[in-house]
Amino acid sequence: MKISYNNLKRFKSDLKNPVDLAQDLVMHTAEVEEIISQKDDFENIVVWKITKIKDHPDADSLRVCMVDAWESEEIQIVCGGSNLEVGQDVAVAKLWATVSWHGEETVTMKQTAIRGVESNWMICASEEIWLASDFPAKDSKEILDLSQLNLKVGENLATALQKDDSVLDIDNKAINHRPDLFSHIWILREVYAIEWEKLDYEYEQKDFSNLEDLKIQNKIPEKVARYIWVKISWVENVESSDYIKEVLEASNCAPKGLLVDLSNYSLYFYGQPTHIFDADKIEGNLEIRFAKSGEKLLALDDKEYELTEKDIVIADQEKVVAIAWIIGWKETGVSDSTKNIIIEAANFDHATLRASGKNLWVRTDALNIFEKDLLPVSALWGASLIVSELEKVFSNMKLEAYSDCYENKQKQVEVEYDLEFINNLIWKKYEEKQVLEILNNLWIEKSGNKLIIPSWRKELNYKADIAEEIARIDWYDKVESQIPKIELGAIIQNNTYKTKKFTRDFFVENWFFDMYTYSFVNEKLMNKCNSTLENLVPLKNFLSEDATHMKNSLIPNLLLSLEKNKREFKDLKLFEVEKVFDYNKQINDISEKYNISWVITNLKNVVYYDLQNIISKFLTEIWVSKFEFKKSENFPTYAHSTRTASIIARWQEIWVIWEIKPKVANNFWIKDKIWFFEIDLDKLKNMIFSITKAKELSEFQASNFDISFLIPKDFSWARLQSTILKTNPKLIQKVELFDIYENEKFWDKRSVSFKVFLQSMNSEINDKEKNELISEIIKRAEKMWAEHK
Repeated sequence: MKISYNNLKRFKSDLKNPVDLAQDLVMHTAEVEEIISQKDDFENIVVWKITKIKDHPDADSLRVCMVDAWESEEIQIVCGGSNLEVGQDVAVAKLWATVSWHGEETVTMKQTAIRGVESNWMICASEEIWLASDFPAKDSKEILDLSQLNLKVGENLATALQKDDSVLDIDNKAINHRPDLFSHIWILREVYAIEWEKLDYEYEQKDFSNLEDLKIQNKIPEKVARYIWVKISWVENVESSDYIKEVLEASNCAPKGLLVDLSNYSLYFYGQPTHIFDADKIEGNLEIRFAKSGEKLLALDDKEYELTEKDIVIADQEKVVAIAWIIGWKETGVSDSTKNIIIEAANFDHATLRASGKNLWVRTDALNIFEKDLLPVSALWGASLIVSELEKVFSNMKLEAYSDCYENKQKQVEVEYDLEFINNLIWKKYEEKQVLEILNNLWIEKSGNKLIIPSWRKELNYKADIAEEIARIDWYDKVESQIPKIELGAIIQNNTYKTKKFTRDFFVENWFFDMYTYSFVNEKLMNKCNSTLENLVPLKNFLSEDATHMKNSLIPNLLLSLEKNKREFKDLKLFEVEKVFDYNKQINDISEKYNISWVITNLKNVVYYDLQNIISKFLTEIWVSKFEFKKSENFPTYAHSTRTASIIARWQEIWVIWEIKPKVANNFWIKDKIWFFEIDLDKLKNMIFSITKAKELSEFQASNFDISFLIPKDFSWARLQSTILKTNPKLIQKVELFDIYENEKFWDKRSVSFKVFLQSMNSEINDKEKNELISEIIKRAEKMWAEHK
């Protein structure tokens, strides 16, 4: 949600600067993700006057202009504008200014030459400096003519056009429980309360009861709590006032004329979605009902939507005119020829609207607010606001008719006032005067031993809610911290906790990034992983189309993280320790477990045994001593079928290791190889930190040697490794694979190299003993069809 700083300042002249204001909101209300300055868009763009124009010597469509930059100097600019004139005030982008070249490509200005003629900077069209909605061009070559505005020559364009607003981008997720905060006025109430003041502002609330009844029939009052229509004649779609444009532009909503802008103004200023219809295009009386199966709507976005019997619609005697509150019918929308209008302000069931929005694949800011369960009382405010703004412009306009379907009135909420409860819960001694002042600034009034909750605060229902409001406004930092007095017994850490902690420590020490990804996936992501949503747990009420199912593997989201971060980092090693969810459709059972996963890309000289050594080191350090790697016949859909191995620990497969399919890597825009592994922590946790026997340390020096063999490609090098180790267990302490080599010369074989570590408990190992040992190893290996190199 985006809030205009300048618009807030209309109602609070001593408003803090944008940075301090954002800090207050972060500390007391909601996270401010960004402060967007309009001035940044117009940096190094100024108003200058054209003093001379002559033809370009080598281009008929170009002209050479001189502009009066300073009193004593003129600047030459080559321009192709179709409406250039001497004496014209124009917007000039100077050196380092950023513009949208022909409204498409963003470029930074620099000195250049165009067809052999020096050109310093650029005379801009409105679309090139994001002003197309304010100054629409007649053709693609028309430059922005500012002459009629009597601007000060040499002044920065932001200052000259008063495009100097700051926009506060507030995180919606932090205020999902507060539909009242999705607007300028309600944010302003918070700002006043935070500063221990009360906003003296009453919502527009007009009485239309003396008007003719429009006779709207609400067939589903349980789904449409309130529906207001106000019919007005003798209006026009004129240009909106600057303060209305300011609110719209802060919300990235382009002004389109007053009759369109006012419905958006109600949304962003009051937080009440509204819609304005062309009254002359409505046939007869209206009804609110569920759609009939197969009904269609050509909407304002030029798309045709096929409706279901679960969609709420507004219909006249001939057709559906709107999907509530999703989108309106194109033919009933206002235009520059509109003279008579009908204002719609309503309150719809938030769950039904959300389901319709998902079904129709439509997402709007109005729907976003309705989904938060907006209260019915604000519908009249929205309609009244629009009427008030129209009255400021059209003195001859006439209020024709009105209808308010409001069967089940919103009830007044009261909460018990209990100062002792507030103090005990917050653990601070508040005086009653302090508490009542905070509550009064939040428009919560005390009557006897009850607190009267304002109609827009749907989430305040209990004494604890009131205590939270006190602490929030006074600020939690002022609450004194105290160590709780509790009895602590012995704490036993289970193997899951120990494994998770050790895993994170181990991989961070080995230069992996510890990742925390969402627990959700979607069909698009699974398709990128060469997989489907089969056997994934579906969410009945998912938050977005990006999060429809629970993940059954950590790899898809790690690959997504790899894709996002690969642009900034060449070498990446990511890992995660988190839960995954499996779904057995046959017995309708959902199980969850922890997995350990990592992905690596773009590392130099990474081969199979390097990855194996990382895992071997990890397993060894958590005391899992008996494990091996075997070719896998059962591998995930994203894994390379011939480059995947199973990890076998204590005769049990605990998961897989090796390479992501190149096709899958390409789906994530990664050209390099991606290596991965995934371990089932639930299986692993029963094997770790087991009791082992202490081993006496030798006082004699250790030594090692390398030995290589040619073996058939289908022969397991792990068997050869085991054979070497068993040749003389008293002398051979460890055998490590450090190289595997294949080439065309030995098409049916491969070379494997081991490092053999020796150490005796009784004496130094001399060369004779070492040579005899090597000979014995070779003899044993040859019996297994291994050829010594």
